Amino acid sequence: MGSIKGFNPSDYIPADAKGLVFDLDGTVMDTMGAHWQAWTRVAAEYGLTITPAQFLGFAGRPTTGIFASLCEEQGRTIDIPAATKRKAEIYLEVADDKRLVAPVIEILNLALARGLPCAIATGGDRGQVHHSMAVAGLWTPTDTSKFKAVVTAQDVVRGKPDPETYLKAAEALGIAPEACVGYEDAELGMQAIKAAGFLEAIDVTKLPGYVG
Repeated sequence: MGSIKGFNPSDYIPADAKGLVFDLDGTVMDTMGAHWQAWTRVAAEYGLTITPAQFLGFAGRPTTGIFASLCEEQGRTIDIPAATKRKAEIYLEVADDKRLVAPVIEILNLALARGLPCAIATGGDRGQVHHSMAVAGLWTPTDTSKFKAVVTAQDVVRGKPDPETYLKAAEALGIAPEACVGYEDAELGMQAIKAAGFLEAIDVTKLPGYVG
């Protein structure tokens, strides 16, 4: 049993799993509040609006794609690369990158103890992702003891719900998709895992003790 009441991390690692692939924001790291702050600020700076419902619906999509959707919907034309960079800057100002999602970390730790390789599959910006994971002690280019691979928005052509992000993570682990388990907090990500043909797609928001 894990340290969270009513939660056994072993229940969320299928016996025939050969590798685990996790989303990052809202799954491994408790970052969604900081992302919301960053989005409301950058949207205002660029004359856009974003509602809480839109923010949740966009979860898992690359930042560039979110800006494109907002601009199309609101009839605006902006410098999307510049806005994307600015959003990342604001996030780094407001984020507490040491906040982790406890039940997911218990799953990760058990997987590592069993010798199962793990990867990250995120729609986040590469620089922001690398910074957040380094601060949290999860990964650096020279410390891959927890995560053998990190796939970000810059590593794929098509973001979630397309399966490319998860397929690339499985490929980086050297494990067939059907032998991998995916962990997500967002519907678009769950769709991506299922489209990738993974062994199982686990919605971490249903885990006991989840706060993300």
